[in-house]
Parts: sequence; C-alpha cells; structure tokens
Amino acid sequence: MHKTTRAETPYDPDIVERPGWEGLQVHWLADRDNGGTETSVFIESVFPPQCAHELHRHPHGEEYFYVLEGKGYHLTEGEPVPLAPGDMVFVPKNEWHGFANPNDEPVRVITVIGGVSHYTDGGYETAPEQPEIVKSFARG
Repeated sequence: MHKTTRAETPYDPDIVERPGWEGLQVHWLADRDNGGTETSVFIESVFPPQCAHELHRHPHGEEYFYVLEGKGYHLTEGEPVPLAPGDMVFVPKNEWHGFANPNDEPVRVITVIGGVSHYTDGGYETAPEQPEIVKSFARG
C-alpha cells in the first residue's frame, strides 16, 4: 500500500521552467518513484490563470484528464473543447492534446497516464504547430 498527500508531494519545480509547461504546478502523487507503481501515473496539477500546456502527444501512454475546479479548454488538432468541474477527457496513445486556462481563476485537475510507471515512459512529442491560444500565453 502507498498513501500520500499533495502536501507530502510538493510540486515539481523543474516543470515550471520547461517550455510549454510554464507556471504549472505538477504533483506526481504516484509513479514508480513515489509508490512503486507499474502501470499508471497519478498526477494532480494546477493551471494558473492565463496559462496553457502545449499541444503534445504520448506514443506509449494513454491519458485521463479530470477537472476538479475551474474551467478551461481541452486542446486538440481541431477546435478547443470547453471543460468544467466534473468533465473528463480520455486521450488515446498518440493523440494530440493540451490544455488552456484563459480565465482569471486557477484550474485544478487530476491526470492519470495509463500503461506506464513514470511520465517519461509515455514519451512526449510536441506538435509542430501550436494553437493560437497556446501562442498567446507563451512566456519569454
């Protein structure tokens, strides 16, 4: 058994500096390094106001994205899809996805990456062309 809390798992300080992840607070609550998981990664993230996570895909991991608090947009190759508390998106392997919070309040979400024991095992490929909403929030 593995029990943890968000308070015991501080957000990853390296993530906020990565291009496409600026400002995100990402808590790796369970993975192979924290709990010894073998087939899934459990993450709680906070998207600050006026923030976007770039369009990307995972060749080796499927993703579940569940909104706890706040509103934003699930990003795809098509039009952004509005999300609100209680909404969940399933993203199959290799499907382009991202998230944008154009609002003045933070958005808190739970993400589960299935089929891997660490987020790096899922792979991470950035889309060659980013949606306008992502470009509008680019920092730097």
